[in-house]
Amino acid sequence: MQQRPYLSLLATGLLGLLAACGQQPTTDPLTKSDAQKLKDSLVQSNKYLVAAIASPSGVVTTNRVGGQSLPSPVANILLASGLEPQSINCTASETPPKAQQQDLDNDKIPLQARYQVDCTVGDTRLKGGILLKDKDDNNPKSGYTVDTDQYELTFNTGKANESGLKLDLDVDVTWSNPNYAVRYSFNFEIYGSDGRFGTTYAYTATYTPDNLEAPFAAGTFNYEGSLDFRTATKLYRLSGKATDLKFSSACKETFVSGSWSLEDTRGNKLLVVYNACKNVTVTYNGEAL
Repeated sequence: MQQRPYLSLLATGLLGLLAACGQQPTTDPLTKSDAQKLKDSLVQSNKYLVAAIASPSGVVTTNRVGGQSLPSPVANILLASGLEPQSINCTASETPPKAQQQDLDNDKIPLQARYQVDCTVGDTRLKGGILLKDKDDNNPKSGYTVDTDQYELTFNTGKANESGLKLDLDVDVTWSNPNYAVRYSFNFEIYGSDGRFGTTYAYTATYTPDNLEAPFAAGTFNYEGSLDFRTATKLYRLSGKATDLKFSSACKETFVSGSWSLEDTRGNKLLVVYNACKNVTVTYNGEAL
């Protein structure tokens, strides 16, 4: 399978699929080669994490999604797929239509709206839906939910060598004065000539804004949880801890400081350290990957 930037996004997906297949977590140590794959997935999947939280109270107009003016959480998730604007052909719809959407607190997040997109650039196609809801339409700081539905990005669409990814991303942002609780649930699958593989994780993080008056301009995440990483032959269940992950809406690709550690049942540790925007170092048992 030809490697594309999108296909290194291996972090997220498959909780229901793994259960359906009956695959049990291994007690084998995380191998160095699998640690390398996991590193690539964690680093590259950052864009979906930050996209869902970046500047939710705002509107983004971009020709990458057909010239639509969309709420930031919706537009940012679409842009995270990496479609280039040249020669793009998009159809997009909103239900209800923008003129009929309720937004009593004027935070640019509708009480509820569904967005459907179907975009093509050559033989690359992005299609799917995103549902956006305001937690309390009388309070601009209340929070919101974002749920993707049948979100799929394909390459070489319709050809024998078709490959792609499927994303099921649910985010729930709830105000808990003065901070926020952010629940992430990622289901992500990569498919192609190498088969299907991916990971899954779900956790609730504490998000502490730098500025309560602009809560999503910048802030810090902390959480603990588990991550399932599935290769062609194994399912690893890793314990994870994020420490002071610093988010900035000015960075669309990664966190800008803090760390995320993952450890297998044998004590092998993958440590991801964010030094600055798009500056990430990863070690496996202290050795750089």
